[in-house]
This record gives sequence, C-alpha cells and structure tokens, in this order.
Amino acid sequence: MLSLESQGGKGGLRVELPSQGGKGGPRVELPLLINDQEVLASYAREDVEGLFLPFLRELTSLRDEARAGGKRVVAFLAAPPGAGKSTLASFLQGLSCGREGLAPLQALGMDGFHRPNVWLDAHHLGDDPAAPTLRSVKGAPQTFDVEALAAALARLRAGEALRWPSYSRATHDVCAEGPWVESEVVLVEGNYLLLDEPGWRGLRELCDVSVMLREDSEVLHRRLVARKVAGGSTPEEAEAHYQRSDSRNVELVLGHSLPADHTWHLG
Repeated sequence: MLSLESQGGKGGLRVELPSQGGKGGPRVELPLLINDQEVLASYAREDVEGLFLPFLRELTSLRDEARAGGKRVVAFLAAPPGAGKSTLASFLQGLSCGREGLAPLQALGMDGFHRPNVWLDAHHLGDDPAAPTLRSVKGAPQTFDVEALAAALARLRAGEALRWPSYSRATHDVCAEGPWVESEVVLVEGNYLLLDEPGWRGLRELCDVSVMLREDSEVLHRRLVARKVAGGSTPEEAEAHYQRSDSRNVELVLGHSLPADHTWHLG
C-alpha cells in the first residue's frame, strides 16, 4: 500500500491507495484518540473532498459572519447509535485544524448530558416502582437532561465561556467538569439532536447548520452487537441488549428526526 502525506496536513493525516471495500478510490486516514482508545479513522477521499471540506468551508464562512456579533457557530452532527458520529466528529476536528483557510472547530458530545446514574437508579420505566429502572435503558431519550442541554447550547451560541460536561467510559457516569469550550466553531454530536419529539425538537433552533449521518439499520445492528461483545458481553447478552434498547433508539433516530441541512451516507 502506498502512503502519501496530504498537503498541509497535520497529526498524521494521509492518503492511502488503494481502498478496500466501500467507495472506490483512495481513502484519507487519521489516527485519533476517542474515549481513551486509539482509532484509525478512514474515509473515502471523495467524501472528504465532496462533503467534509465544503462543510468546513461553510462553517468558516459562518464564523466570519458570527464574529461581528461576538457569537459562536454551533453545528449539529446527528446520527443513530453505531453510525460512527464520534469518530467522524473527531476526524472533522482534525481536518479543520490541518487545512489553511479553515476555522478550527471543537468537537463536543452530548453524552455528558446523561442523567447521573444515581438519578437513573431512582427512576423507573412507567409509574410502576417494581418496573426496571431507567438505567436499564440508558441511552434512550428519557435518560438525558434535555433542559440542561438546551441551556448549554444557548450559552454556546451566545459566545459565553463555559465548561462542557463529559462522560466517563471508566465510571460509566457523567462528569460535570469537562473541557473548556475555546473554539469559535463547535460541532456537537449526538443521537437525538434533531429528534422530532416534545422537549427535543426545539434544539434545532439552537444550531446554525446540521448534518444527519445515516446508515442502514442492519449495518448498525451488526456494529452495536459487535461493540458489546468487544466490551465483554456474550453474543447472547449483546443481542438481548440490542433488542431491549439499541434497536428502539436506532428506529427512533432514523424514523423520527427533523430534516437536516445536510444528509450524509458515507462509504
């Protein structure tokens, strides 16, 4: 395989030839650190040049307009579970910082707006105290504090200095003291940012531009089961979790989201 360093690239951005599967032609790769794990992100160069870079140029133009009013540009990247939104958001952050003429963006996740585990353990599905607690469906819309998310997004867009809450994969709980938001352009990624449901649909008004990353449901099924197995679950446990929780969330995002400004289905 021939490796070519990209012009003006930083942090190991490179073009690989030839591609294996997916869209034909070369792929652009970038090593990333996501949730304390090293990941080699790889995307078709036609997607990088035809989708990602035009999107980053759009954000740069919006940044130039927002500066006059002291505002910050807020973009959404919505996607169903297993679509690869966290990897893509980190890739776009790296790409924006490695190209002259592009505004560097800061990628932020909405996982820090999960309700704390102590809250989830104290609340149950439905009104029956004998029913399973909300922790059993952690990741579903009702396990997030959407009011706190909306308030934080409004502060983001107003250009305020703030710390963005994060989520610990070690403790599987929220951390209020996350990173400081320093960039003039932020990309917030999450499942339900465009959800067309009460309490959620108003979030759309708090962003300047939105992207929906779509994927086939069967592909998502395979990925999510494999992810649970990689985390230590048996195949049977992973499949049961998918049927109990993930499948509903996938269907909800794919079938009940507001239209995005851009819709991407990557190779």
